[in-house]
Amino acid sequence: RRLARVREIRVVARRVDGLIMVPSAENLPVLIDEQARGTPVVFLDLEPRSGLADIVRTDHFGGAVAATRHMIDHGHRRIAFIGDDESIFSAAERLRGFGTQMAANGLPTPWIRTSVNYPAAAEDVTQELLRAPNGPTAFFTAQNLVTMGAVQALHKLGLQYERALVGFDDLDLADLVKPGITVVPQDSLELGRRAAEVLFRRLGGADDPPIKVVLSTIVVERGSGEIRPS
Repeated sequence: RRLARVREIRVVARRVDGLIMVPSAENLPVLIDEQARGTPVVFLDLEPRSGLADIVRTDHFGGAVAATRHMIDHGHRRIAFIGDDESIFSAAERLRGFGTQMAANGLPTPWIRTSVNYPAAAEDVTQELLRAPNGPTAFFTAQNLVTMGAVQALHKLGLQYERALVGFDDLDLADLVKPGITVVPQDSLELGRRAAEVLFRRLGGADDPPIKVVLSTIVVERGSGEIRPS
């Protein structure tokens, strides 16, 4: 944390004209000071509760709803959620979307696992859930590193064609794995482009209220999310 704060101070000490920030948390006093000095700041994929900044982000909630509904539409009722730390905005929104859609369908959610953020941990959690009696028939892996670990677990147990999986965030070679990995991708290029547009508007003198741009998401079908329960 100390190192991260030193880096923040070094950046703002250069008196940059504007900032596009991708922070993991919103408690950033240095940035608040910069905003008070009039430096335009655009938050990328984080929505501060204060609402006093321009925001460009993915629709994490809507993407999670779509991913969960996709598996429900393919016949699944026992769906596990494996995601990152709930203190991270995107992770919390994805969990909220999953829970909302499961509740809308009257389905239980005993297989929620959070604070999983690297492949080895995701592999262990997935194997634990797969070995449980009457465990999940489908998995929503809400982060690409989590998806990697879950896919490894499914392949090691020979269940890759028997359990469905939809991941949030795309993966390199996701279309080459058998079955291909169904995902809700984020459009990183469009996120960056829209953030730059918002920042340049501010640098050009725009002083209207804070802007929030939320990019919609879709489910990209590749095979793993279309497996029906046995």
